Amino acid sequence: MKRFAHLIRRAHLYLGLLLFPWAILYGVTSFLFNHPAAFSDQPTRTFGKEVLVGTPLESLPSPTEQAERVVKLLNDTQQPATPYALGVGEVKYNREFAFATVNADGQTVSVLIDVKNGSGTVRSTPDKPKAEPPPKAPFAVGSSDRGRPSRSENAGGTPAVPGKEAIRLDNPLHERVKVAIPTILERTGFPPGDVTVTSVPELVFPVEADGTTWTATYNPMTGGVGGTPADAKPETELGWRRFLLRLHTAHGYPGEQNARWFWAVIVDVMAGVMCFWGLSGLLMWWQIKATRTIGAVVLMLSATAATALGFAMHAAMTG
Repeated sequence: MKRFAHLIRRAHLYLGLLLFPWAILYGVTSFLFNHPAAFSDQPTRTFGKEVLVGTPLESLPSPTEQAERVVKLLNDTQQPATPYALGVGEVKYNREFAFATVNADGQTVSVLIDVKNGSGTVRSTPDKPKAEPPPKAPFAVGSSDRGRPSRSENAGGTPAVPGKEAIRLDNPLHERVKVAIPTILERTGFPPGDVTVTSVPELVFPVEADGTTWTATYNPMTGGVGGTPADAKPETELGWRRFLLRLHTAHGYPGEQNARWFWAVIVDVMAGVMCFWGLSGLLMWWQIKATRTIGAVVLMLSATAATALGFAMHAAMTG
């Protein structure tokens, strides 16, 4: 038992050292999620009630007062045989925040206001200069948005480009999916029904045309083909803050072993190690007899608080 406890302590230590970068990453990104204004790469300001002084938001009527007013106006306008009355129960807003955007001076300003306590956040995002539309691929068929075929405009099979017909493959991917789903449902124990395929992966491939290399995109559902120059830069810029937050939420195994696949492995390992840290910590605590009583009290308080907070958060999220 002594040797087993020694192995547990060593595993606890070395796994912590091995996954130290990911523990720090999860801690930092969790903080960024919880504090949108912290280390923002966009100009951000928070404000309190004093900013609302002299505005219509300085003193809002309570939810109950507004509900009573709504019921009164319903009675005045509809004149029911039995007047409506405000029922017994909690009167509240269904969410805490009001949100607005302002377009001004080449930037978009976002304003978030907490209607309960009068605080809020203002953030500005510089407007991106309008880029020239990419050249149209000579092989393009169907309507495209930034080189990607539209999923709706060409769904009826009418080409959006005069003189060019949509490309229809024999037994396309979405038809294969539609035919296979009833068998999948039967073999997995789910009831059958009408099948509607809403989307399928688009096919991306290089095309040589007139001495230029294009990145073509084919939509098997619409038959549309679009393209952008192969050397065109992506329009989406990924700042460091957004990159960290997307790392925090990245999950799931892709179909091939790439960087995202190995990241998913780390997520699984991190989940397992966090559980191991907790369980091995309990074992190491129990081995120290002098701390058993106080530790047991702390664990009971922790379990009680976690259970109560869990029920409260469930009620808040479903209320």
